[in-house]
Amino acid sequence: MNGEAGLPYTGVATFAKAPLVDRSGDWHAGAAVLGIPYDWGVGYRPGARSAPRAIREASARYALAPGGFWDVETGRTRLAGVGLVDAGDVDVLYLDTEETFSRISAAVAEIVARGAVPLVLGGDHSVTFPGIRGFAPAFAEGGRWHGRRLHILQFDAHLDFRDELLGVRLANSSPIRRASELPFTGRVVNLGVRGLRTSPVDYEAAVRYGATPVLARDIHEATRRDGPEAIARFLETLPAGEPLYVTIDIDGLDPSLCPGTGSPEPEGLTYTQVKAALRAAGDRHPIVGIDLVEVNPYFDPTGRTMLTAAALLLEALSAAWDGRAAQRRAG
Repeated sequence: MNGEAGLPYTGVATFAKAPLVDRSGDWHAGAAVLGIPYDWGVGYRPGARSAPRAIREASARYALAPGGFWDVETGRTRLAGVGLVDAGDVDVLYLDTEETFSRISAAVAEIVARGAVPLVLGGDHSVTFPGIRGFAPAFAEGGRWHGRRLHILQFDAHLDFRDELLGVRLANSSPIRRASELPFTGRVVNLGVRGLRTSPVDYEAAVRYGATPVLARDIHEATRRDGPEAIARFLETLPAGEPLYVTIDIDGLDPSLCPGTGSPEPEGLTYTQVKAALRAAGDRHPIVGIDLVEVNPYFDPTGRTMLTAAALLLEALSAAWDGRAAQRRAG
């Protein structure tokens, strides 16, 4: 059952009540949801392994009809005809990180090869690295984006650019560092950096690589002065028109809105700020992959973190889809 048919608490809990498909089966879609119930990369509070199921249950509130949804702010219909499907979860292998990450990369590669945008439900942030690695065939010789770079827009309180922690190189503190080592990745913009635990070593390493950390404080000041649209200027170091991967760590938002996360940091971004940044990104880039990570359902009995996560994923997908439509009209 899909779209407006059916109540939120009826039927199989797929994302936004999208049809459930066998990832290796016969399907065609503009976007495919992929769950990764994995949190062996956390160093503080586990529980993100339960997020894909919890986000799917919350997303039933936003069941997506084939005709899309009408955006009252813009007066436009969005996500019409996107063809969203739910491709289930990666079958994680308990305590075998290398094999699990190989499975994640293979699953993302399979979705990308079909021309669909992977919409990944983490899991802790370590899963972003194998997710991005899954784009490697598309950037290799003969691939769809051969000769181009995959740039990264990261919403996060933390840089996630640590080389290793106690000898571990595949934790949730390292996914952007590991992604930066891939031969086809490009620039990174991190929106929302703040807190007492930022390492100067990691910060300097990120800047040397070519990342642009943007402080939450600067975003708050800019939007207070000039409105949410001001956030677009923080994306200008990303080369316009180049493929973009969006990773949303839920702790990038303020914990008063999203308390359900393992590493909350005060003074985070607002929903309005993230939405404005996503729309600006879609105007400037083809958004080719999206993930949302670090939701921990056990720390939010109200469920608002999961509802916000589901809505943000639809906003991100809308930005990607609107951008594609604009590019088709321009081309």
